[in-house]
Amino acid sequence: MTTDKLPKLLKDAIEKNAYDIEIITKKLKLPWLKLDLNFGSWTNKDCEILYSSDDWRTKWQFPDAEKNSYQVKNWQGKILFGPADFQKFLELSRAQEHDHDEDSKCRKYRTKLEYCWYSTNSVTEKIKQLIPDDDLNLVNSYILPPGGYVFPHRDYAIDDMGLAKIYIAVKWSEGNVFGQYGCGNIPIKQGDVFLINNYSLPHWVYNGSNEDRIVVDISANLHSPKIKQSIIKAFKKGFYES
Repeated sequence: MTTDKLPKLLKDAIEKNAYDIEIITKKLKLPWLKLDLNFGSWTNKDCEILYSSDDWRTKWQFPDAEKNSYQVKNWQGKILFGPADFQKFLELSRAQEHDHDEDSKCRKYRTKLEYCWYSTNSVTEKIKQLIPDDDLNLVNSYILPPGGYVFPHRDYAIDDMGLAKIYIAVKWSEGNVFGQYGCGNIPIKQGDVFLINNYSLPHWVYNGSNEDRIVVDISANLHSPKIKQSIIKAFKKGFYES
């Protein structure tokens, strides 16, 4: 195709039209993209590291956690990577406006506070091999036992995010549901890695299997080289390949 004789505006548009991560992740409001990020296999030892008996919301000191406890059943988990001085982080975030989710808060204060891994182990190494620490905002593990659920809800972000959470299905047996309003259930299988939009649409989870559901949830800089490459590849596969 020759563009030499076209008006400059059209010529530039044709020749310089590139994939833009900001457009794909924020503006389009896509519900999910399946990524080809490979964190390797997850052993029983890895799973043991991810377990916690805590309701993860208590560490965040959510003011309405008890009031809305009927909306959540047996949702446990812990933070693997985040603000080094967590109390200082909570005080800072509470002093602001904030009806925003924890991922959004960690993105907001990423350059203002020191962030770190809370322990070093095989799980941290799996993540570090693909995503540099400087590109991480928050890493959580979530455990949902059989019969556990989270009611339909929508999360809120400071920065108008759409696709944001990197969601690793470490243990995901048949019968687990991650539903998004109007878009059906996300087609997650064990070992899959999805980039999920938890901000645009109400969503819910339910473990209808006979085993614990274990996931690792990562908030990261989506311009990090391997993440960016994977997002563009997934977008092209979803919209350009038959």
